[in-house]
Amino acid sequence: MASILDQVVQVGVESTYGTAVAPTRAFEAKADTFTRDVEYIQSVGFRRDLQTVRSDRDDTISLGATGSIEMDVMDKGMGLLLQHTLGTAAGPTQQGASTAYLQTHSTDDTGPTGSYTVQVSRVDSGGTMRTFTYEGSTITGFNIGQDLGSATTMTFNFDAETEQTSTAEATPAYVASTDPYVYTEATIEIDDTAVTSFTSFSLDGDLGMKTDRRFLKGSATKGQPKRAAVPSYTGSISGEFADLTNFNKFINGTTFKLEFIVTKGTAISGSYFPYFHVTIPVAKFTGSTPVASLDDLTAIDLPFTVLDNGSDAAVQITYMSTDTAF
Repeated sequence: MASILDQVVQVGVESTYGTAVAPTRAFEAKADTFTRDVEYIQSVGFRRDLQTVRSDRDDTISLGATGSIEMDVMDKGMGLLLQHTLGTAAGPTQQGASTAYLQTHSTDDTGPTGSYTVQVSRVDSGGTMRTFTYEGSTITGFNIGQDLGSATTMTFNFDAETEQTSTAEATPAYVASTDPYVYTEATIEIDDTAVTSFTSFSLDGDLGMKTDRRFLKGSATKGQPKRAAVPSYTGSISGEFADLTNFNKFINGTTFKLEFIVTKGTAISGSYFPYFHVTIPVAKFTGSTPVASLDDLTAIDLPFTVLDNGSDAAVQITYMSTDTAF
């Protein structure tokens, strides 16, 4: 008999959008948010003795599903999801003759073109595992977060073509010997200089994907999401109010380079260390003024927006690990 401790989230990369594949990797998701999307079409007209909507005039249409995978950022195994998050993926490229491999994931003008099959196994109250399979799962947004006392987290938001329960559960396969990045390994740099007074970092990406591509074609099956709006990348940094430097960037509208980096202390080989590195070539603070307190040091919240300089990727994630493939 299964328990809630046996529940699992698994992912496989599809060759064709909406054509399910067997999941190849299990992830230690921190929440289950995948839910079916439906619409109800009811027909009501003048009819003698009508009491309410007739049962034969009520239709249920499945629109697919939405959900997210929230997880701690690990020092291995992230590439499978990262490869179809921002738009462009390169690598993994071996570093020298070492066992270190570098992946580079960058935003572009088209957005993600790949899709996944996501499988969520949920145990019912009788101890039976019920497997829900989400075909045609395309990433539509993401969040990267870091707080004090916590691991680095990343959330991948999905739109799925179909939810079904007829596919058997794949055997979960986890990446061996993974370790999460934690706050003591994190640094934030502005214009290539580390700032040591910040206490949190977050970055949200809305990839501008159109998810309701339905047509008059005799079915409710929709087309793969495609970019239909200008993407938005925004975030926030909080910390102690150390001086006027970053506040002046806000009031003067000064743009700057922003980087968030988490690095393991033990090298993979030689000078190659595991890391997860977010680079934003051009960012701009959108607020705010420092706030004083009677029971704590003066604090400042600095929300920011990401801009395009016309040459570099607006957001880039480089990921050093021992992974030889995504």
